Amino acid sequence: MTGSPRRVRDRDVLLLMAGVVVAVLLLNVVSGLVPGIDRLFASAPVLIIAMVAISGLVLYRVVRRSR
Repeated sequence: MTGSPRRVRDRDVLLLMAGVVVAVLLLNVVSGLVPGIDRLFASAPVLIIAMVAISGLVLYRVVRRSR
């Protein structure tokens, strides 16, 4: 190991994005099955905004690390 940071490949970014999409879709399915969660998301869209912001932060860190 040379000690240099590992370069992020396109495949890594695509896998991360696919994971985020799968997590959001699973959360959507769970919220449809559990009435309490569905009502929580309907009354608090801030949770969805937070998920998008966290995803953007993770992607930003990945891109920044690859430079």
